[in-house]
Order: sequence, then structure tokens, then C-alpha cells
Amino acid sequence: MTLVKPEALAIGSAADAMVEVARVLGEAEVTILRCALMPASDYGELGFLLQHYPRLHRIAVDGAPGLCSDARRELGSLLDRSEANVALGAFEAGVYDAALSSAMLEARCRQAGIHKLGSGSYVSVVELNGPPVAVLNGFVPALASSYRDPTALVGLIECHSDREIADLRTNVLGALNPNAASPTSLRGALAALVGSQHAITLSEGRNGVHLSAGHLEGMFQSWRYFAAADGHGLDRTALGRALADRGAPLAAVAALAGDHNVAEDSGKTVTPHGDTENLSREAVIDRVWQWTDKSRGSDR
Repeated sequence: MTLVKPEALAIGSAADAMVEVARVLGEAEVTILRCALMPASDYGELGFLLQHYPRLHRIAVDGAPGLCSDARRELGSLLDRSEANVALGAFEAGVYDAALSSAMLEARCRQAGIHKLGSGSYVSVVELNGPPVAVLNGFVPALASSYRDPTALVGLIECHSDREIADLRTNVLGALNPNAASPTSLRGALAALVGSQHAITLSEGRNGVHLSAGHLEGMFQSWRYFAAADGHGLDRTALGRALADRGAPLAAVAALAGDHNVAEDSGKTVTPHGDTENLSREAVIDRVWQWTDKSRGSDR
């Protein structure tokens, strides 16, 4: 799935932006199967943003208890190295500073530096009316507010390519900051077009375009946007059928959509979406089959 974000799809820019995205995908040997546009406010109100980035939101709400094993270890190491002695989710930051808006919190986190702990899990050490505090996913409240713009749209594009996702994300998506991305990449080309023709500057934080990080995440996204509303199950997706053919129960596979932690035999927990990031299709099928075949529960 390719998600074109609201900052690139304002009134007047949407048609040009979507044509440019289609052009870059076509030149990269990516076929567009289905495409839809919807108001950004509807996208947010229907819960699509939360479901598109389930772990981002969970960590912003739940804080450290929602982290997987490796991310908890990384957080502990950062706390040991910093002056912060407490970690909290972004939506709890208001308890420490009631005057702090979502935009102010994001700016403060970006100025302090955003450190990746794991898939969908980030931390910044900032001051909130006193001693330093480790804020988890501090940019998420501002991200959510950007989908409340009644004048902007969201673009949803289901794609097919023989190129692997790791290749597409490395060589087609482009650098996180669209303004520093290659002009032949999705982000770089889109930034150049909306900048020159519509005076829109894409941000590093929103980055204009999202491309599914893995086959599992992409399956859930394409199913959610194009099949679920018609009452179809995961067997309507190519990966869902492949998993069913392998013997994975699709009800158990569907439970992975929320990206809750999954317990491994070693006792550590992993994130389904993160643990299958950039893996080949066959490797993803093997991984998901192992999780669902053993009927492992979720560490919620």
C-alpha cells in the first residue's frame, strides 16, 4: 500500500500530486491495482489512522508497558544514560504541562532528538515543567491532528510489483525528509512538484508518502481499505490466500492486525509488523505460520 498524506493533498494540489505518485510508481515497475481518495477528516474519524499505525498510537497512549522486549531494553539503556527517571506516553505529557499543545510537544521532541527504540516506538528526552522526562512517540498527537484538516485528502493506492518491499522502500520511497530525498524517488518527486507548483513544503515529520514496511502490514492495509467494507476476509488478499494455503488459520492471522506483542519461545516479545519489515514474501509466510500454528497469545 502507498499512502499519500494530507500535507501533499490540499485543495488544488491533490490531482497533480496523485498523478505524480502514479508516474513514479509506474517508472519503478509498480502496477496500481486500486486507488481511492477520501477526506482526511473522514480518514481520522473512521479510525483508519490508528489502524494504519496501530503501534505508534498504542505506545503514545500506553507508554512503556506496550513496548516489546527489545524496545524496553533500549529504553532502559537510554534512561540509564540520561537524567530522565520516568517514561510516559505522549498523551500523558499534558499531565506534566497542561499548556503544552500537540504541535509544541512535537517541536520539543524533534529539537531534543527522536530515538528509535523499535518498530513504531520512539523516545525523546525533554523537559516538561521540571526534570527531564522520556516521552514515547511524542509526535503522534500532532500527527493525529494533521488528519483533522477539512480541506485535505488522503490517497490510498494498492500496488503490485515483482520487486521486493525492501527494494521498493530503499530505492523507490526515498529518504525520510522529502526535501533531501532523491528527485527520482516518491518523496523527492512529490516534494518538488507540490513545492514548485503549489508552494507546499513537505515536512520531515509527515514525509508526504508512506509505503508499507512489509508484506504483512501491506496485506492488512489493502484488506482494510478495499475489501473489509464489502464484508470480505483476508482470503481476498494474495498474501492471505498464500497463508491459508500454508495452513495458517486466518482468524489467528487477523489478530495480528493490531500489532500487539507476540511471545516467542525464548520468552521475548516481538512486534508482528516490525518483525516482518522488509522480509521476503516467503520469509513472512514462514514467520506468520510459526506464530499462528503454535497458537501463541498476544502480550497485550
